[in-house]
Amino acid sequence: MTSSEPSTTQVAKDEAAEVARTAAQRGGEVGQTAGDQARRVAQETTRQARDLAKEGREQLVGQAREGQRKAAGSLHTLADQLHGMSENSEGSGLAPEVVRQASERTRAVASWLEEREPGDLLAEVRSFARRKPGLFLAGAAVAGVLAGRLTRGAVQAAKDDSQQGQQGQQFTGTTGGTYVAERAQPATYPATPPVPPPVPPAPPVGPPGSVTTAPAFPPAPEYRAPETFPGQQGPVTR
Repeated sequence: MTSSEPSTTQVAKDEAAEVARTAAQRGGEVGQTAGDQARRVAQETTRQARDLAKEGREQLVGQAREGQRKAAGSLHTLADQLHGMSENSEGSGLAPEVVRQASERTRAVASWLEEREPGDLLAEVRSFARRKPGLFLAGAAVAGVLAGRLTRGAVQAAKDDSQQGQQGQQFTGTTGGTYVAERAQPATYPATPPVPPPVPPAPPVGPPGSVTTAPAFPPAPEYRAPETFPGQQGPVTR
């Protein structure tokens, strides 16, 4: 073996170094791939979490808007009822004017609710409650009492209407029943005349050439002349 040719040991060392470099390179690539996949998974998870959070917020906002819309509708109904009470009240005292003003303010609150977003509405309510807590609590209490009274009045009116309707139905049903009973009376007919007894059948007729014997009649009683006549003395001499 010449000195210019590499020895077996050197070749083995070179091959081992090459394998180590290749393994290190492959290991780096695998690590980079795993890191990329981990980052992509993390990004996807974050995106899905954000989407879920956004969807949840949208659902909450939608529910809040629906509740806000119903509340505004209830306030409009309350304002209409108050307006009707003020219009139907007799006289021009203080009570009708107070009810009319309450109707106008209730309608204004309903319009204010319709024009606000749920987030803005919550922020304004919190700000007002922090600035004027006493007035906020008083207004909430007055609104609750007023709504309770109006609700009880509406329920009582509905009960009265229902009772009146039931009484009207009972009266109508009684009249109709009497009319039907009068029509259902049986008609009267003249009595049937008595049927005469059947005629006895004629005697049977025999065949030609035969003599039919008629039923026998009882013999007539024998006539006897009286022994005496009026104005005659003694028996008659024969």
